[in-house]
Amino acid sequence: MNHPVLPSFLAIAILLMFAVVPVAAALVTVSSISPDVGYTNGKSVTVTITGTNFSAAEGDVWLEMSGEDDLEAKIVSWTDTTIVGKIKISTAEKTGDWAVVVAQADGETEGKKSGAFTILDKIALTSITPESGAANDDDVDVTLAGTGLGDIEEVYLYNNDYDENITAEDVDALSAIKVKGTFDLEDMDEDTYDVCVVDTYGTIECGLSFKITSGEVGSIEVSSSPPGATILIDGSARGTTPAIIEDILEGSHRVILQKSGYEDWGKMVTVEADETAEVDANLVAVTTVATTIPTPVPTTEKTPLPTTERTPAETRTTIPPTPATTTKASPLDPMIVLGAAGLGIGLIMLRRR
Repeated sequence: MNHPVLPSFLAIAILLMFAVVPVAAALVTVSSISPDVGYTNGKSVTVTITGTNFSAAEGDVWLEMSGEDDLEAKIVSWTDTTIVGKIKISTAEKTGDWAVVVAQADGETEGKKSGAFTILDKIALTSITPESGAANDDDVDVTLAGTGLGDIEEVYLYNNDYDENITAEDVDALSAIKVKGTFDLEDMDEDTYDVCVVDTYGTIECGLSFKITSGEVGSIEVSSSPPGATILIDGSARGTTPAIIEDILEGSHRVILQKSGYEDWGKMVTVEADETAEVDANLVAVTTVATTIPTPVPTTEKTPLPTTERTPAETRTTIPPTPATTTKASPLDPMIVLGAAGLGIGLIMLRRR
């Protein structure tokens, strides 16, 4: 016998079973972040984060590293798959790989991509040696100094008036503060160029000048007081003072004098073709601070007075005082007294006669 109510009852029961089973939250995933590198320059970097299930409501984004405070992002735009935000990186921030975290508006569901963003020391150029080279020289070795240079892979000269940059060969990042390279300046135009570097992440930093000269040379006459100082021109030793250094390319050159017991002396010197630039340095002696060790003053140690330790009353033995010795007067013999009295009476009677 069929019961038409039974199928309906079963259908409702099944629906109720699904209704009470909690629906799992959609998994939030972080696919990429661009750019994926920032620098400790105190500036904000605008990043674009892609992924899935970010939700339509705006949530939170931050960078995190174990042992460090989170770097919160200021949200610019937010969709279910793309987030744009700004992250400020301070000059004292910890360098290394950071995780990117996206949290939904409910604060409970989040996605994370470890090591997705790298913070590096800021790139800064402080000097280039030498600061000039001849247009007919195909082998000009240069050394760049600065900070954040450990990931530099390209060095080039740039001038807005020319179509192509002059790219250095054999670039070698010796350390985070020094990079070397070689320029081929043959047939290059005489002019002043900007010096630029590029790291492995494609970040470009410019900030120095390099001059390509005609190739004409001059000289530098160097003297010092006292004499005998080592002469360094663009980092290369060129004898001792006094001396005239010949065949110096026209342009700016760094002259440094060094002598034991004296502070280093340095100056930028401009050399003109067929001219002699003069350098006369007064070296300053290194100030030595004498350390005087005070002579210890002898002290007479007082000898402590002897102290008599008292014996506790319960263990002390009482010695009775010795009685004073007294001499008792011996009584006079009665016979002697009577004899003396009789003698006195007899003398009196004789005087009366």
